[in-house]
Amino acid sequence: MHMIAIYAPTEVSTDEAKDQFYSKLQEVVDGIPKRDLLLIAGDFNAHSGANRLGWETVLGNYGVGEMNDNGLRMLSFAATNSLIIGNSWFRHPKWHQRTWRAPNGKDTSVLDYVMVNNRFRSSLRDVRAMRGADCGSDHHLLRALVRLKLKRSTPKPVPTKRHDWRYLSDPIIKQQFQLALSNRFEVLTQSEDVDKEAENIAQTVQKCAKILCPVIRKRTQPWISDACLDIIDQRKRAKLVDQTQYRQLNGEVRQRLKAERETYWNNVATELEEAANRQEYRTLYATLRRLSGKVRPISNDIQKSDGTFVRTAAERLERWREFFHQLYNHESPTGPPASPPKIAFPLHPVPEHEPSIEEVKIAIRLMKTGKAAGSDEVTAEALKYGGDILAQRVHSLICLMWCSNQIPHTWKVATIVPSSRKATQRTVTTTKGSACYPLLEKSSCVFYSYDYKNCVSRLPEKSKPDFA
Repeated sequence: MHMIAIYAPTEVSTDEAKDQFYSKLQEVVDGIPKRDLLLIAGDFNAHSGANRLGWETVLGNYGVGEMNDNGLRMLSFAATNSLIIGNSWFRHPKWHQRTWRAPNGKDTSVLDYVMVNNRFRSSLRDVRAMRGADCGSDHHLLRALVRLKLKRSTPKPVPTKRHDWRYLSDPIIKQQFQLALSNRFEVLTQSEDVDKEAENIAQTVQKCAKILCPVIRKRTQPWISDACLDIIDQRKRAKLVDQTQYRQLNGEVRQRLKAERETYWNNVATELEEAANRQEYRTLYATLRRLSGKVRPISNDIQKSDGTFVRTAAERLERWREFFHQLYNHESPTGPPASPPKIAFPLHPVPEHEPSIEEVKIAIRLMKTGKAAGSDEVTAEALKYGGDILAQRVHSLICLMWCSNQIPHTWKVATIVPSSRKATQRTVTTTKGSACYPLLEKSSCVFYSYDYKNCVSRLPEKSKPDFA
């Protein structure tokens, strides 16, 4: 809901002053979303008149007086912006319509108006002058009654198909996954371009894994199993063709839901007790937060650097880009450059040979599972259960990078997930970002880290760097 209070130039003012006023008012109105309720109230210094001819969508049946130049401008402005003159849509005695009394104390007129969007016309319940209010002014208080039926607007997000990568741990599915990778990689020759090769590996892993890993089904309650969801689907189909089978399946669904609910809560209680006994407070409080159901709502109403709120998705993305650009890019420090520290050359330098296949396998084995995938949509589970065929292909990619001194362009792109540190999320400065990098890039980082630590551990104690 947006409210604008105005004071328009008088009838005897110059045309330039009137044009300037309505131009400025139009700029303010243009910055307000069309779907929002807009209410404009104030002294328009205008006579709308009672003739509705040509103004049926703007002026009601209860206009007052004769239209003047300011009245024509006001009606034109209202018609352009799909507004209505609220005063003219409600029947009242003339002393409840007139808002201004002349200095002679006898002549009265209507100079103050309330406008509202035509879309919210039914929300405006009444507009009338309140003559009893002692304001010390020649204008009477104008009251507008507005009744809103508010409904929380939550845009439906596009559902993302999330695959259950845990299925790859099954020995049979794991064997099928490795066989599918082997068949695809046999017909896919290795590219000499690092970008193309990284893209081929990521797409091949996605296609093979998504065939074997089913999509995680949406559950209204966490204890509902896939078997129960299958019976619910059968019940839905039987409702249209066989009522006897429908009643039978309905009873089976109820029994299953009751049993699965009891089993679920018993397992949760056992999990809490075991976590408390092992003093695993992270697991304990994470489970308690999950059971409490308190989820912080995500608000898209964020402020710009000048304090105003964003209006469109493009402005929202631009504000986040501006914030993270300022966060991660700092100006170079002024003053004389600092002298570089003297670093002693190690007695046993780190070898610069190409990585071996065993080192790549160790790096993949050291990766943590259950982590979010990056832009390549390749998870650690897919790399771990891909077997030797996938490890060899990743090893070939790392060797290609090693020889060409290049890394894929997609590995330089991270998905930043903002998380607010405070209850209010309107100010982006209270937000920190978590970056999700491609898993193939993470595997190479794990390899380089492991290789470096392994080499440093073989150095004499005096030659080891302080940060190792």
